[in-house]
Amino acid sequence: MRYTYLVCSTLLGVLLLVFMLPATALAVHGNQESQESEALDALWEEVKHLKKEMEKQKKESETRIKALEEEVQYLQQRLTEVTPKEDLGLLLDDSGLEDDEQALDTLLGEITGSEDEMDLSAPEPLSTPLGNIFQSMNPDISIIGDVIGHYTSKEGGEFDDEVLFREVELGFSAAVDPYARADFFIGLGQEEGGEWEVGLEEGYVTFLSVPWGLQPRLGRFKSTFGKANSVHAHALPWVEYPLVIQNCFGDEGLAGDGVGLNWLVPNPWDKYIELSYEATKNDNEMFAGEEYDDLLHVVHLKNFFDLSDASTLELGLSYATAPNNDGHGGSRTDVAGVDLTFRWRPPRAGLYKSFLWQTEYISANAELPGGDVDSWGLYSALDFQFARRWTVGTRYDYSEMPYDSDLHENAYSGYLTFMQSEFLYWRLAYTHTERNDITLIDEKDTDEIFLQMNFGLGPHRAHKY
Repeated sequence: MRYTYLVCSTLLGVLLLVFMLPATALAVHGNQESQESEALDALWEEVKHLKKEMEKQKKESETRIKALEEEVQYLQQRLTEVTPKEDLGLLLDDSGLEDDEQALDTLLGEITGSEDEMDLSAPEPLSTPLGNIFQSMNPDISIIGDVIGHYTSKEGGEFDDEVLFREVELGFSAAVDPYARADFFIGLGQEEGGEWEVGLEEGYVTFLSVPWGLQPRLGRFKSTFGKANSVHAHALPWVEYPLVIQNCFGDEGLAGDGVGLNWLVPNPWDKYIELSYEATKNDNEMFAGEEYDDLLHVVHLKNFFDLSDASTLELGLSYATAPNNDGHGGSRTDVAGVDLTFRWRPPRAGLYKSFLWQTEYISANAELPGGDVDSWGLYSALDFQFARRWTVGTRYDYSEMPYDSDLHENAYSGYLTFMQSEFLYWRLAYTHTERNDITLIDEKDTDEIFLQMNFGLGPHRAHKY
């Protein structure tokens, strides 16, 4: 029964998303301008010129590298043909000295000179600074700060009318060797009462040279379930995770310690198809929680399609299963999801205009002593960039409670984002949430206003497209 529900609800979500796509695509393409400005044309020509210059430099570099490789190969061959002992014999024969010890002293004197003639001054500095060499051995270090100003119509909650330094994220990334890369992200966040807590958000090693298109990783990482869950909070296009993510997996989403494997699936259509599998510790509250038993298994299939030079479509299917608190192996919780992401960014005006439609549907089945509980939820978000630094968006949320589907909540959000620079952005957001039971929170309906400032220091890895 629960598997039939999961399959039916997932297919329903797919149909809803597919029927919504054509209307969205037509609305987006209807807004394309017929002509581009002269400034953009000039910029496009400059980009093409730079591309040609880079290709020219690449060819010249390849030619020089090939010549150097041939020279090194010739020198190595010469070194193998003459041994050091033969070279010393030739030098001794040329010196005309019969005493080997006297010959060596004489030769060393000619090479080094006498003590009076030696230059004992400080050596000249190296042409390549040692600092650059040592710096290349250090990991890339970054700091992300997330500050939130918040107003709510509900009093007495964990996050009232206040300004909160929500999180500081420290990132360390580097190549371990030519075959592996390590990424660590440590979070410092304020809990209730203003106390700071430190935790490892992610810390894993990715192995890069595994054949057959496989890429395993080992450590702690955010699960690839769905689209929003795998993104860090500071990289979301919203202030907070969608309600269905929070209610299913918690405020921080689904993450765990274990092993993951990504596979780029070969296919006759030459499309980007990625299959991911993860086995992690089963300690998420949606499943076994603190009394975890067995493993949490997550499978995700990602399909990426180029619709045109300006638009792409991404379709993902996810499934997670593990024993729950009441079963410890005898009963399980299963979660299935489908996500759809449509992007539009014109090649010649991508700095100034873009559009994003992202929708995700999640259904869950929990085997409990009183019977199976089926629940579902979704979110759908629109994001439109109308200027180089300005973006406006909206999001709708609906979520049933995973262990009591009679309780649900839905929310309407709007937000405006200003990119001060690549390293700092401001976001103003408003959220109205409605609930069908007051036991969920002190008030059925709440209104919230957020002012977010997010900044970054140092390099930071690019987030998933």
